[in-house]
Amino acid sequence: MTAAALLRPPPATAGSVAMAARQTPPVAWESAAATPPPPPTPARPSLAAWLAQQDFPGPHARGENGDTPLMRAARQGEHAVIEALLACGAAPEAINDDGNNALWFACMYAGPATILRLIQAGAPIDHANDDDITCLMQAAASGRLEIVHLLLAQGAAPGPIAPDGRNAFDMAESRGLALLRLARRCRQLAPS
Repeated sequence: MTAAALLRPPPATAGSVAMAARQTPPVAWESAAATPPPPPTPARPSLAAWLAQQDFPGPHARGENGDTPLMRAARQGEHAVIEALLACGAAPEAINDDGNNALWFACMYAGPATILRLIQAGAPIDHANDDDITCLMQAAASGRLEIVHLLLAQGAAPGPIAPDGRNAFDMAESRGLALLRLARRCRQLAPS
């Protein structure tokens, strides 16, 4: 059925003529130009409910390993929770016991919108954790090429060197070689 057919008013029936005679305005779904209402959106838990579920007493609390709620939300890819936490004043530059911040976790587990939001909120893009690994290095070593491109576009420095002597590009190259070797082994094991 075409869009025009969907918008065309139905043929007159005894009920529609009677309604017109009463001169009552049609309800939205009876109007030819009305669109059906969108399906209901599943309710998102409130920030308080999310914090309680995650065992945080408040938005500025610290959990296991010194993680903040913002770090946990970034690790879980919870963009709406991140927005709510930032609105409550959560510190995007806060680090945990390993020196990781929310952006580091987002670069591992979340999508581009979450990463951009954390950068906009002030998360330091070139922060290195206690192992001297930056977000860019971690994204490269994890094979998250879309995130590598995003971080570079946002100004991440590719030059820092990890303790093993590699920079982010070296890590991406190592990841690529490892994937090629794995593909070669899988091909050899596959039945002919």
